Amino acid sequence: MIADRPLVVALDVRYPQAYLALPRAVRFVEALGIEADWLPLPAATLKAPSPPAADDDRGVLHRRHRARSIAREIEVYAEAQGLVLRELYRDAPADALNLGWLFMRERHEERLLEFLAEAFRGYWALELDAADPDAVARLVGEQGADPEAFLAWSRDPGPTVASGVFETLHDRGVFAVPSYLVEDEVFLGRQHLPMIRWILEGRRGPVPI
Repeated sequence: MIADRPLVVALDVRYPQAYLALPRAVRFVEALGIEADWLPLPAATLKAPSPPAADDDRGVLHRRHRARSIAREIEVYAEAQGLVLRELYRDAPADALNLGWLFMRERHEERLLEFLAEAFRGYWALELDAADPDAVARLVGEQGADPEAFLAWSRDPGPTVASGVFETLHDRGVFAVPSYLVEDEVFLGRQHLPMIRWILEGRRGPVPI
């Protein structure tokens, strides 16, 4: 279910940090001249901070402050990359999009990254309903693939393929996004790219920590 590639990148279109990670991961792979396996993985979405209440204790205040800090960090990095996130705490199903993702990976891998770039952009611009097979079929068609073939595949064998991918990722220790799997080691977060580069380049020189 996972391709034999030097690097596996697991993302969830619904997770804002995954959107931030995608362009940088693409540049990273291109700079190294390697092939990666780009896979969807449903993960917990970002939680909004709770509204203030009279009985808030220190733990609640800490969690709210942390949530706001995370949100501000996402906004800063998104602005720096020119990415638009219209609803930071959007929590919508993405089953159809994940099937479109896997369909493109299986049938038209040469267009997969273009598909992902537009899928992430459309989702966070509130232009794409990632749960609507017809909307995803249109996106598939925009990438030169056959929308009707996708719709048929999304009914069978698509769900079985998706379940197998998710199960295999979990078996390999990947549960959150953005995750990077290299040499059976799992790294969570784009901040680990220097370490991943060091591993992929043969562990030469000092460890980048």
